[in-house]
Amino acid sequence: MNQVDLHPEELEARGRIAGVIFHFFVQRLARAVFGAYFRCYTRGRRNMPRQGGVIIAPTHRSNLDTPMIGASAGRPLRYFAKSGLFKGPITTWMLVTMGAFPVRRDTIDRSALKAALVVLEAGQPLVVFPEGERKSGTRIHPLLDGVAWLAAKAQVPVVPVAIGGTERAMGIGVRMPRPRTARLVWGEPLAPPETDPRGRVSRDALTQYSDELREILQEMFDGVQQELGIPVWDRDEFE
Repeated sequence: MNQVDLHPEELEARGRIAGVIFHFFVQRLARAVFGAYFRCYTRGRRNMPRQGGVIIAPTHRSNLDTPMIGASAGRPLRYFAKSGLFKGPITTWMLVTMGAFPVRRDTIDRSALKAALVVLEAGQPLVVFPEGERKSGTRIHPLLDGVAWLAAKAQVPVVPVAIGGTERAMGIGVRMPRPRTARLVWGEPLAPPETDPRGRVSRDALTQYSDELREILQEMFDGVQQELGIPVWDRDEFE
């Protein structure tokens, strides 16, 4: 059976078991590699809840962001990954071992959203890049409402994470990572959007939540970029 066609509950179960294996046998090695090659350090990891479902919402400027988040978190994580990556049994096994499950980007993937809710309701952390695909530059782009919707539906907190330096190390179009200093800063958890008695949340509430999260990520991203001597976003240019 193709991994993309697995039922959400089966995706959750396979990824949970594989995630534990990855966490204990690979995470420590990844920390050593990132620490030595990228002089990467983490700050604020205590803001990551030690148990229960939570959405991790990082900035995204490099393919290095996903493994760095995994090495830093201290818990086995789950991730969205585009369905086109799940090709063949070996690649699929590797992605599942890393905690990934497929999502189709060309449409509203209801099966992926259901799988994400199953993951969160099972008490697992889920990484969702709120800007969507990798971006470039110092500005945090308008966020998709997926993070706000999942947080409201599952009633779990959102932890913003700013990752600095990874675009210099391996930005879009760069195939071989360069030894550049990287930083990860974990922010304080945000409570999920409030829902009505039927468990629904308005579009305006989702938009407001996404805007607030974007402001927080921009402030955090500016801070970590300044620490690394990287120019920050000039708001005056967009006024």
